[in-house]
Amino acid sequence: MNFFCKEKEYNIWIEEMELDKSEIFCLNVNEAIKVSKMLFSVTDI
Repeated sequence: MNFFCKEKEYNIWIEEMELDKSEIFCLNVNEAIKVSKMLFSVTDI
């Protein structure tokens, strides 16, 4: 995960890394925490 304070920083990073913007999820802090819990929870062991 990468975190950016401003959209301008995000856009510069996308351009420098030559990434497809449509393949990246831009989430706020609350959404990012929720998704990380879904991805990294250990409930199916």
